[in-house]
Amino acid sequence: MNKILRLTCVVGLIGVCLAPVFAHDDETEVHHFNPNKLIGIIPNLYGGDGIVLATAPAASHTAHFSIESAASINRLNQQIAAEIGGYPFSSSVGGFSFEFDPVLGDFVGTTKTLGPIIAERAATLGRHKFNLNMSYTFLEYNKFGGQSLDNFGVIARHDTDIIGLPDIREQFEDDIVQMNMDIDIRVQILALSATYGLTDKLDVGFLVPLARVDMDVESNASVVEAPENTLFPNIHTFDSTLESPQDKGSGSATGIGDVVLRAKYHLPQNNWFDLGFATLMQLSTGDNEEFLGTGDNTIRPFFIFSRHLSERFTPHFNLGYEFNLTRSKLSSVEYALGFDYGTNKFTFAGEFIGSNELDGDGIGDDILNTAWGIKWNPAKQYLVALNTQFALNDAGLRSTFVTTLSLEYNF
Repeated sequence: MNKILRLTCVVGLIGVCLAPVFAHDDETEVHHFNPNKLIGIIPNLYGGDGIVLATAPAASHTAHFSIESAASINRLNQQIAAEIGGYPFSSSVGGFSFEFDPVLGDFVGTTKTLGPIIAERAATLGRHKFNLNMSYTFLEYNKFGGQSLDNFGVIARHDTDIIGLPDIREQFEDDIVQMNMDIDIRVQILALSATYGLTDKLDVGFLVPLARVDMDVESNASVVEAPENTLFPNIHTFDSTLESPQDKGSGSATGIGDVVLRAKYHLPQNNWFDLGFATLMQLSTGDNEEFLGTGDNTIRPFFIFSRHLSERFTPHFNLGYEFNLTRSKLSSVEYALGFDYGTNKFTFAGEFIGSNELDGDGIGDDILNTAWGIKWNPAKQYLVALNTQFALNDAGLRSTFVTTLSLEYNF
């Protein structure tokens, strides 16, 4: 127990020391999106300055409809920037684990099954053992807050103060422009990870993702006349010399994503379960304006509970807290519950993975996924794994399923 307390204190001290360096929470921050990067594609539709329409000849103003910075178009864009770089990555658990047998004078395998998919189990690799993992992940984002990105609706509102009372929309000022967008975001990640057993009980490792993001957006806009507009019907129309009702944008980016550093300590075993303690630190090395990273530095300490209920069945449970050192309101409780069943040649694994932001902004505060996969040991210390994550709710920006294929080697 003293070791647990010491590890917890060390992790907490790291977080306290790093927080002033990385933190910059600013609710009043004004976002100016670079039109030459992926983050600027959506906000810079229609020139990035709202939509200008023609007006009836009798009107004495130019009809200007603004895409409000606090409206769904920029909330979507900020959510993409915050979440798209948070790529799913596989567990640091090696499919094989070893421990030194003083009687035999050599390391012997302790693997009964080939381990979980994304969550961790308490067992470590073994002293001076090395695990290399290369994985390929593909996903396509298709929902935001439960709304399909194939037909995502955004409203542009008329400027106020054209007629009548100040700061109040009246008559034709209540007309809106409805934009229906088809947003296509595809992500491919090639990730390389390595884990090394410093001791029989302590593993350290890293994960480096190389990501490619392709984004295409098409928008079709139309004028919706307000019922309150009784004096000036049909005053607003599109004029192609001012603004076309159709617009589109596209782009792609390739580069290093957010690098992850991780460590795990296997606490002394008892008769009830295996207990471990781990820490993940995600560094904002990816360009978040190109959706290659989140732009956030985080540290996640968590406990690991696992137990062999039989030679073939091992349930596991992870529980921790992710401290967002850049934007503290995005800090979250993280948990995973699952099992792996099989042998040291072929294992089937399933998990439920969740995240809850206790002080969130109402967008993507509660994320729940499930992951199912298989692991196969074709020969020696090689391991092949295939798994798919499925979204179980509609919170935030979601991909219905995320597929990962990986190759692992232990030595």
